[in-house]
Amino acid sequence: MTINIVSSSEQLGNKYKIMANLSLPSMWSTSDISSLQIGLAKALSQYFAFAINEVHVITNIVTSGMVVESGQEIKW
Repeated sequence: MTINIVSSSEQLGNKYKIMANLSLPSMWSTSDISSLQIGLAKALSQYFAFAINEVHVITNIVTSGMVVESGQEIKW
């Protein structure tokens, strides 16, 4: 897993201390996806010492062939 930290100077709409975008391959099971996104929210909450309701995670499911790494499409 890779985590990128981006600072924001302005946020409109619902305000969260932490917003995370999680991209996962479509080959993962629904229960694995659920565990990982909830685990990420809890880990970010603990690491940055914010209440869990201050953490917002959006999960995107990526299908085979929709990732390019080192100039090559990744397929699973």
